[in-house]
Amino acid sequence: MRIVRAPRFHDERVVKSITYTAGGTGAAATTTTIFNVTGNVLVTYTAAFCTTSLTESAGTPSLSYGTTGTVDLLIAATTATAIDINELWDDGTPSAKASLALPAKMKDIYIGNGSNISCTVGGTNNISAGAIRFEVYWRKMSDNGLVVPA
Repeated sequence: MRIVRAPRFHDERVVKSITYTAGGTGAAATTTTIFNVTGNVLVTYTAAFCTTSLTESAGTPSLSYGTTGTVDLLIAATTATAIDINELWDDGTPSAKASLALPAKMKDIYIGNGSNISCTVGGTNNISAGAIRFEVYWRKMSDNGLVVPA
């Protein structure tokens, strides 16, 4: 009798920090690609940790986290100035948390056909400053599946 073992799967990890500036990544209606995705992958989970509070010069810009074509797939549009240093941004109303269960929208997400992972500034005003570290843990679902920082 021959025993066949199932393949062992392990998650790959990619990390990228985005610094927001009014004339660049923080400009109103700007989409910034965070991770390039090729092939098909399963995002086992993702996290967004604020390392410098987001600020604005005027108005109330928003920020969403998603993929090409579905800008809020992972986190819905959130008032940018509500995202503060040392907070895990996990939903539309971030708050300081010592620990939490990641919401369903941030785990077990199938991304196919090379749809990149990005963030989009909404509204008509800019995010003038701030930084967020994005982490993605993922598994290859096709031979050419890959997630790399943009």
